[in-house]
Amino acid sequence: MRSIGKAADRPARARAAAAAAVAAIAAGVALVLRRMRPAADSEPAAPGQASWRCECGQAFRVSGAGRHQVFWLDGAAEADPVLGDRCPACERPLAPAEEPARAAA
Repeated sequence: MRSIGKAADRPARARAAAAAAVAAIAAGVALVLRRMRPAADSEPAAPGQASWRCECGQAFRVSGAGRHQVFWLDGAAEADPVLGDRCPACERPLAPAEEPARAAA
C-alpha cells in the first residue's frame, strides 16, 4: 500500500519551493533597482551646455540645435524650460533658425 500523506505533500512542497524561488527573484530585482537609483541627496546635472544671451540681456542655458533647441532661464531648474520660442523678458525670438545659439559675452 502507498502512503496517501506523502503523495499529497508533493504538490504542496512544489508550490512552496516555487513561491520561495519567486520571492528570491523579486528580492534580487528590488536590490538591483535600488542600486541603480541615484542617491536622494545627489543633485541632478543642470541641462544645457551652452550659454546664450538675448539682446535685452536675459541669460539662458541652451541644449540641442536648430528646431531641437531647448532654453532655460539662467539658474532655472531642469524641469522648468522656457515654454515658447520668445524671450520671456522682451518677446524677441530665441536664437533664430538662421542664427545658431551664440555664446554669452
